[in-house]
Amino acid sequence: MDFKKEFLKYFIYWPWFVLSLLICLGAAFVYIKMVPPTYQTLAMIFLDKKQEDKSKIITISTDQKSNDENLEDEIRLIMSNEFLLKIVKKTNLNISYYQKSLTVHNNFVKKVPFIISPIISIDSLPQASYDIKIGSKGFIITNIENEKIYNIIGYEGKQSTLGLPFEIRLSPTAISNPSNFYDSEYKITIEPTQVALKNLKSSLIVLSDQESKGTIEINHIGSNPVRSRKILNEIITLLNNQIVSNKQKSFINTVTYLNQRIKSFNKEKDSIQSVKEKFLQKNDILVMDNYIVEKTAQRSLKSDNYNLNQKQISLTKFAISDIKKSSNSYSLGTDYNLEAPTVNQMLLNYNSRLMESEIILQRAQKNNPSYISLMTQLKIQKQEILNTLEGYLNFLNQTNKFNTSEQNIATSKAKSIPTKDKILGNINSDLSMKEETYLALLQKREEAVLNGAILESNMQILNYPETNYSAIFPQPKSFMLGSLLFGVLIPFGIIYSKLSLDTKIHNEEDLQKVLLNVPMLGYIPKISSDEKLDNTANSRSLIAEATRSLVSNISYLIQTKKDYAGKIIMFTSSIQGEGKSFCAFHTAISISNLNKKVLLIGVDLRNPQLHDYFNVDRNNSGLTDYLSNKNEDWKGFLKKETSFSNNLDVLIAGEIPPNPTQLLTNSNFERLIDEAKQIYDYVILDTAPVQMVSDTLNLSHLADVTVFVVKYDYTDKSSLGKVNNFINKEQLKNVGIVINSVNMKKAYGYGYGQDYNYQYQELNLKKPWYKFT
Repeated sequence: MDFKKEFLKYFIYWPWFVLSLLICLGAAFVYIKMVPPTYQTLAMIFLDKKQEDKSKIITISTDQKSNDENLEDEIRLIMSNEFLLKIVKKTNLNISYYQKSLTVHNNFVKKVPFIISPIISIDSLPQASYDIKIGSKGFIITNIENEKIYNIIGYEGKQSTLGLPFEIRLSPTAISNPSNFYDSEYKITIEPTQVALKNLKSSLIVLSDQESKGTIEINHIGSNPVRSRKILNEIITLLNNQIVSNKQKSFINTVTYLNQRIKSFNKEKDSIQSVKEKFLQKNDILVMDNYIVEKTAQRSLKSDNYNLNQKQISLTKFAISDIKKSSNSYSLGTDYNLEAPTVNQMLLNYNSRLMESEIILQRAQKNNPSYISLMTQLKIQKQEILNTLEGYLNFLNQTNKFNTSEQNIATSKAKSIPTKDKILGNINSDLSMKEETYLALLQKREEAVLNGAILESNMQILNYPETNYSAIFPQPKSFMLGSLLFGVLIPFGIIYSKLSLDTKIHNEEDLQKVLLNVPMLGYIPKISSDEKLDNTANSRSLIAEATRSLVSNISYLIQTKKDYAGKIIMFTSSIQGEGKSFCAFHTAISISNLNKKVLLIGVDLRNPQLHDYFNVDRNNSGLTDYLSNKNEDWKGFLKKETSFSNNLDVLIAGEIPPNPTQLLTNSNFERLIDEAKQIYDYVILDTAPVQMVSDTLNLSHLADVTVFVVKYDYTDKSSLGKVNNFINKEQLKNVGIVINSVNMKKAYGYGYGQDYNYQYQELNLKKPWYKFT
């Protein structure tokens, strides 16, 4: 890419760039001076979220999200309408005061010498602006919207004016000498509460600091730093009061809830104790452990008694059986281990009497009355023993039944011990849990009461409201830099769009994109009307130099002929108005000034132009007369123009015929060319445009060189497509391109300046300062 060429393509429009820069920079400067600067005021607070856990009944900790990081509730509170509505009313944002000056009409002032008192509800205030001026008799108030003027007589504010939603009076410090304020002009704006709330909300930015957990940044964007700091101070104060108020509510709710729960748990605890008491009374339990030992011991005792009774029954039955089997002459056993002392004594007595009978029997016979009486007594005594044993056995059987019942009862009670122990354990567990919760609630209530006694906010002010006096809008450097950028981009964009949408021919590159492999013969500069004929042999004009360069380039296209006949140069174009006649005229003059005999023929019979260059009448006899009459001699229609060159002859087109194509295609024209080539060194044909009619294509085979003329900033690129087809089909042969009417000032960026640099130096013309070498 040729950067110099691209740069110069835009640089030729430098006045527009300068004008755009001046306008943009001037507008930015005026805007900066007229618009009041906007400042940012910042305050930082810290909320200790851990402190809130002290008054909570239950504190739940989780790793998912810490309370230290959860500041969304506080941010939502600050940005809530109800909260900000209090700020609006506290800081009186419904009314704004400004001091007027020549450059700034929205310059906030902190203190004004008058007091505005709304006479209607601030929620119903209209949105309006007023200019206020203090005069010698009172106030002059002007409604900015409808320019209605209100005159208030006096400074005490006793006069109410119809149409004004407020009363005005001088402040106590200004009423003593109101003349000090005669030259001052003020402006106030009033707005309803909802509008003021909306404006406040849009100017407020509340963010949580991600690096410092628990920190909140409160930003206010406004033109009045004093008012911004006042707003932030009110927000901090109100937020602190709100936190304390919320804590007070939380304290009251907590204590009330704790009292209710304590009362409820106390009832539940008493109920469980009553259930336990009834259970112990019902089951005859004093102490569960003693109850278990007692019932276990009773079960063992009952079992032992049962077993001992069973043993006695067995021994008694054995004793009865043994006694019944024993003979009367044998002693009874005394080792039955019966627990019946009477029976044991009776057995001993029986055995003693039996021994007495044996002693008697040793001294006497069995028929001894004493012996017989003793034996009878022993028999009776033995029966008594048996009867006693039978009675004892009956007693043991009765005792066995009782012992079995007692044993079953003891066993049942022993087996119910685990169930009773479980029931009592559950009762004790419930009671223990209730008592623990009861004690915890009592402790929490005490803690809540203590916290309520020393209630304080968990908010700390890290940074009091501070204003950054480096204005965030408008920023002079950024605005001026932006305006500088816009000042360049706006004309650049317009010019770029213009160039991008431009389909006209401007330079050789434009031609080469469509007409491939077609040589470039030169450029013909755009000249004023008084320079058109300045092309003599000694002329140093731009047109003369450009045409000589064109002739030189054409000569390279002409093939040398052995017969030394004249060369035929045909000038044509795509459409009318591209200057082919102009180029043919000056080319003919330049060649004739080289001592070459030249014949210039106007072959464009439909729109002839050559007669204008020679100041002859359009309807004079010419080529048309010869072509239409074979008997005529074409030499008789020639014009000698010695004012330009003695070697130049001209054959104008003559009167416009009704059938130009038929005339040009008859043999007369070819005969004319054949004869002219024998007389003249060069024959130059000014033909019709190829894109409009076929006349030129019918004659193209006669030409040695075809000079195709395109006009700078006039010929459309699309029209060259058909011409390229003619060249590819060889309907036009040995074609060269010349660009006509080049604007040397506008077209410098297209590469024409270097071609004519030499001419500037030779002619001692003053070269524009932007023309680089």
